[in-house]
Amino acid sequence: MKTILVTGSEGFVGSHLIQVLDEVLYKIEPVCYPLLVPKDGMCIPLDILNLEMTKDVLKLHQPDIIFHLAAISSVSKSFRDPPLTYNTNIMGTVNLLEAAKSLKKAVRFIFVSTCEIYGGGENILETAKIVLKNPYAVSKYAAEMVCQNYAIDGIEYVILRSFTHTGPGQVKDFVLPTVAMQIAEIEKNKRPPLIELGNTEVRREFMNIDDIINAYKLAIEKCKPGNIYNISSNRGYTIAQAIEIFKKLSKVKFETKTDPSKIRKVDIPVLIGNGDKFSRLTGWKPGVKFEKTIEDLLNYWRAKL
Repeated sequence: MKTILVTGSEGFVGSHLIQVLDEVLYKIEPVCYPLLVPKDGMCIPLDILNLEMTKDVLKLHQPDIIFHLAAISSVSKSFRDPPLTYNTNIMGTVNLLEAAKSLKKAVRFIFVSTCEIYGGGENILETAKIVLKNPYAVSKYAAEMVCQNYAIDGIEYVILRSFTHTGPGQVKDFVLPTVAMQIAEIEKNKRPPLIELGNTEVRREFMNIDDIINAYKLAIEKCKPGNIYNISSNRGYTIAQAIEIFKKLSKVKFETKTDPSKIRKVDIPVLIGNGDKFSRLTGWKPGVKFEKTIEDLLNYWRAKL
């Protein structure tokens, strides 16, 4: 049985992933930032910015596969705090790879990167030009380079460039969870029936978290070392389209208005990928409809408030 260590297990994607990994196939070792260890779950404390601590944890648990999700993953947060973004996303990855190298055994390192490194466009292939428009994208692309450099030390890397995804549990730093939360508050008379938004014409894939988790499970099983794969549905939706679905699902009427302060200083109008390489290899296809994703978000916040 192989041991798989999942970083960022306390996060949006990590918490979903560790729930669905097959315990018959893998010994699962979830690791979390020490201050964020869930009270109700088993999680190994690990600060990936502490190299000695990282080496000790990997030496103790001897992973065969490292699935690296821990990161500053918000574009807006990366603009607010570039040093934290660069430190966490680049040096955290360096420390994990350095610790993996010190194990002196075969280790598969699956690094979750981002579609943000492409800087925009449609039908984007893995070979597309890299255009870095925000600190988050810079940090993730730099970490990709680090992964590739460690291949000379025998680390088998796989890079997954995931396009936009959402679902229950995603923090309100992201646009659709924020809208869902505000509607739930309006329904409970906790705020006036007005939602302020940035640019609602930006188009993203907004895949469902369940589809992303299925893709990651297949990536662990089937992706080939030394390769980069887009995780993409090949289709996208505007925030305005999402708002219309929210309005149909809402129990109360609400208005929307543009807040200039919410418009990013460097925005990407369209970011739609081409995931055919990954789909051909694994047979993966997204199955959850956009409307269902919106409904899941709204119901999550209704239950949470």
